[in-house]
Amino acid sequence: MHSLIELSPNLKGIFKEFGEKAEDIVMKALSAGLRELLRECEEEILEFEIKYGLSFEKFKEHLEKGNVGDFHSYPLENDAMLWEDLEEEKRIRLESLRKLERLD
Repeated sequence: MHSLIELSPNLKGIFKEFGEKAEDIVMKALSAGLRELLRECEEEILEFEIKYGLSFEKFKEHLEKGNVGDFHSYPLENDAMLWEDLEEEKRIRLESLRKLERLD
């Protein structure tokens, strides 16, 4: 099998003692890192879901109808933008993790 990543000899030497191919260790580390980033993102999203008692989609609906408060108030507008960014980050991180898992 052809390696998906190329590591320097020095880096390979660091992983030699682990008893696995260095490339496999790096792929596992990438997967673990992406999973941790995804988990962090999901935790931040959960804070907004707890704060507003809604999923993001429901929050957007209520926001558009004016049922959540004045959208132009800084705290609400800031929360809406941050939450939307987090949802997009989650989507990107999840897709990246799926792509990485398919490489194995």
